[in-house]
Amino acid sequence: MKKLLQFFKTTLIGGIFLIVPIVIVLLIFGKVVEILRVLVKPIVRELPLDTIGGIAIARLVAFAVLILLCLVAGLIAKTQTANKLKNWIEFTILSNIPGYSILKGMTETAVGIENNNDNQIMLVNIEETWQLGILMDQIDEELFTVFLPGAPSPMSGDVVFVKKERLKKLDITSVEAFKIQKKLGMDSASILKGKISNNSF
Repeated sequence: MKKLLQFFKTTLIGGIFLIVPIVIVLLIFGKVVEILRVLVKPIVRELPLDTIGGIAIARLVAFAVLILLCLVAGLIAKTQTANKLKNWIEFTILSNIPGYSILKGMTETAVGIENNNDNQIMLVNIEETWQLGILMDQIDEELFTVFLPGAPSPMSGDVVFVKKERLKKLDITSVEAFKIQKKLGMDSASILKGKISNNSF
């Protein structure tokens, strides 16, 4: 019964951490589109059509303007000043949100953005069994901080401090590691084949 309650608790928390950021993004996106809709009304009045495919032309124009703004913001983000500001916001604010760093790394990997700071995926020897882990920090030459994602909800789990000899590198991405957890180990053979280091970390 205790294990069942723990499973329910970790799954619920993991689900919240996954759903809440998505809902927040969608709400913000919807609000921005509505604001832009009001701003583009003078332009829309000059257009001969009211709808396209059943969708209000004002909404389509607002969406197009939002995409354009995102592209411009992306170009600005490439500048050194904007990059410093982004890093400051991530370090002082966003990094304090549980699971943000992992979720960010997964998103960047999924869309093909190279990330030199992506956390190393590990196999961790815990009480004679091997568990998937994500290397988070290094305490000293022998001791490392590792996050052990739960299953089937990898956004919640445990933080452990592990000695170097209990770690093995995995040549897989965080997306692949989380896929194993979500599918309760199914297809893990195909994902891990040839990806496990023979030596300790």
